[in-house]
Amino acid sequence: MTVSLELLSRGPARPDLVEDLVAAEADLAATLARWSAPAPVPVRSDPDLGLPSLDAVATVLADGTPALVDVAPGLADDDAAGEQLVQMLIAAAHSGVGFGSGLVPRAADAGQVWALLAGAVAAMTGRDVRAALSNPDPGALLGLNRSAREAVRDVVTCVAVPAADVDRVVSDLAGSAPSGNAG
Repeated sequence: MTVSLELLSRGPARPDLVEDLVAAEADLAATLARWSAPAPVPVRSDPDLGLPSLDAVATVLADGTPALVDVAPGLADDDAAGEQLVQMLIAAAHSGVGFGSGLVPRAADAGQVWALLAGAVAAMTGRDVRAALSNPDPGALLGLNRSAREAVRDVVTCVAVPAADVDRVVSDLAGSAPSGNAG
């Protein structure tokens, strides 16, 4: 029998790409607790940008806690808010603190969730984050190997959506997955 040494230091299995990814904000602590991750800390947005400052996010991540952040302005705009979101994803991708202490962005729909996951992959691999946010490819994301999909969850730990929309967003995520790759 062969044992991968990488797996020995990893501890229990982490959630796959879309497993327990989406939750209502009120349920985030319980969802993250299933994976032994701490409850997220809300990070206040800058009133001018609509997104939190990088310093505020980095401080929360450095404490080993997920950062609950607003991201909608960064997904909608191609200006300072968009650049701030790019930098936030890069910071989370390279914070090196491990699962449970990444970003917990607020999103409105499955398209925004796929955009954030694609942006996380681009941030991790040094690719164009803004292009990934604009043109996510769910098939490519789900086609990543299991370790890579789990690593994306180091950056986007969970996604908060309005409570009334959780079932729709989860269903839309599953519906946009290529058959045979449900994660």
